[in-house]
Amino acid sequence: MRPVSILLLFSLTLFYPTRVLPQVDTRYGGEPLLLGAGARPMGMGSAFVAISNDATATYWNPAGLAGLEANEFQAQHAERFGGAINHDVFTLASPYPIGGFGIGLTRLGVDNIKLTALENPSAPAGSENRPVVTRVETTTDYALYLSYGRRIHPDLAVGASFKLIWRNLAVGDGSGYGIDIGLLYNLRPGITFGMSIRNLTRTKIAFDSGSNDKIPPSAWLGIAYARRVPSLKGDITLSTSLHLGEQTSSVTDTQAFRVGAEYLYKQILAFRTGVEGTHFTAGTGLKFLDRFSLDLAFLEHDKLDNTYRVSASVYF
Repeated sequence: MRPVSILLLFSLTLFYPTRVLPQVDTRYGGEPLLLGAGARPMGMGSAFVAISNDATATYWNPAGLAGLEANEFQAQHAERFGGAINHDVFTLASPYPIGGFGIGLTRLGVDNIKLTALENPSAPAGSENRPVVTRVETTTDYALYLSYGRRIHPDLAVGASFKLIWRNLAVGDGSGYGIDIGLLYNLRPGITFGMSIRNLTRTKIAFDSGSNDKIPPSAWLGIAYARRVPSLKGDITLSTSLHLGEQTSSVTDTQAFRVGAEYLYKQILAFRTGVEGTHFTAGTGLKFLDRFSLDLAFLEHDKLDNTYRVSASVYF
């Protein structure tokens, strides 16, 4: 099958889940899975679906695993919104002759949630009947990604991720699984089109209480442009992405459109900036001895305080 035909087939698949399947019974259960992975992508506005050339491809676009050049282990920690939420990601990816394999684990935790009640629940609140802390809870979300990417044409790579989800909430524990698929297509030298369809099978998370969360399918579309600029002694990468079918709760503004840029000086020092929806991002990175890299990123948010993210990689 010609690459253009395959691309068209993926495009039809994209609009089928996001526009045809009924999107009901959802309780925005997919929001914990929208926070991204890696400091480099966040510094570029999280416009990474058409790049996905490192271990975080397990999250952004599993087709990117087909282009790995070395084994990579990456660890990330982020304190979102002034430290209210802790977000950790661990990814390991390896290239093989039959394609690239990856495994990723994400943890999202909110600690020390204080639940209160009146000292005398049967009486009205007042100076003699104030709220008191009755218990302290912690909520945690885990997602395990098992991913594979393969190049099926010199200009086309495809991939898939199988993910397992566990949720430990104050109201109960839940678990479920889902499937993500993706592709990367080289439109011409330096220009890449990327697409990732999340929750292809309408991910369902079942709780021990009998209630369910359903995550409807959504799709990321993106284009990236990369060029070496000898006069600047480095490489410039520009990227943009659009999230179709994104559903967020009323307290979270949609961040469907994203753009980013990166300047990499002599394959050593990187400077990044971007826009994630309505929020500004920036970041920097350092790679040394071709074995280690360290990346930092910042996400501005005027309502929920700022987010800082750090990630480190080892190549072997």
